[in-house]
Amino acid sequence: MNQIGKAFLQGLATVLPVTLTLYLAWLLAMGAERIMGRAVRLLLPEGWYWPGTGLVLALIVITIIGLVVRLPLMKLLLRLNDAVFRRIPIIKTLYSTISDFTDFVAHMQDRQDTGRPVKVRLWDDTEVIGLVTDPDPKLANNAEGGDSQRVLVYLPMSYQLGGYTLLINRDRLEPVDMPMEDALRFVITAGVKGGEK
Repeated sequence: MNQIGKAFLQGLATVLPVTLTLYLAWLLAMGAERIMGRAVRLLLPEGWYWPGTGLVLALIVITIIGLVVRLPLMKLLLRLNDAVFRRIPIIKTLYSTISDFTDFVAHMQDRQDTGRPVKVRLWDDTEVIGLVTDPDPKLANNAEGGDSQRVLVYLPMSYQLGGYTLLINRDRLEPVDMPMEDALRFVITAGVKGGEK
């Protein structure tokens, strides 16, 4: 590859992550502003609205919702809501996927082993990096003949949004001394790392 092609690729590798990150953050902010800005304009007197008020209101509303859902009555209402959404054909697939993922992320700090990077020994000379998603999978471990020594480990695939979830014995796992984000980045990029930044 000639020098111009290499320079272009290096420039693209520099500009693309920053540009995409800023663009996605801008899309989220504009979406929140567009939705909540309308509500602010309806509630506030003429001339009191300024750009960004909707975004600030969205952040405040989300935080308040996070506080309110901790109340016992709200937990009951959310469970009922969850049960209804999980019964509607087609909607249940989308809803359960989003709900399970956000629940996993929101409660990851509460679970001691959840999200912990591990090396999984597949064969004597082959290991893969994965993340413990459930250190005590009740469905698998409580099944007839279930083994309480097994854990669920997610093995992400490189350069894709998919992966495999395996039920593996604990003795085949070895903790990896790195944060979850670094382990995911390593696996998803297939271990390819650019120059030092």
